[in-house]
Amino acid sequence: MKHLKFVAIVLLSLVCFSCNDDDELTQEQEAQNLLLMFTEIEGLVASVDCTDASEWTFTDYGSKACGGPSGYIAYPTTIDTALFLEKIAAHKTAQRQFNEKWGVISDCSILPQPSTVSCVDGKPVLE
Repeated sequence: MKHLKFVAIVLLSLVCFSCNDDDELTQEQEAQNLLLMFTEIEGLVASVDCTDASEWTFTDYGSKACGGPSGYIAYPTTIDTALFLEKIAAHKTAQRQFNEKWGVISDCSILPQPSTVSCVDGKPVLE
């Protein structure tokens, strides 16, 4: 897990520092950064097997262009939840800025909020 986090930080640093101040990231590069951020979030979740649903909860993530979350993600309460939620907030802000900057459009459907987390084959399932 530490290796994945280190790789993510190194890649993000390379992307950020490989550009001059006058250079802006392309839409594709920014999309890759968003994907990298979310992959790190998913890695934190995947680091814990879901064996006891009472140790899991969920939050929304991302930002649709029309407003509202991109989705919901379950996470274990046994991890550093403050750090996890900071990463969720940073991703949400970055996606909102990306949508505004690039004029992204999306469906304006409202996702139903899950009510519970259950464990199926060691993985969290939102219901």
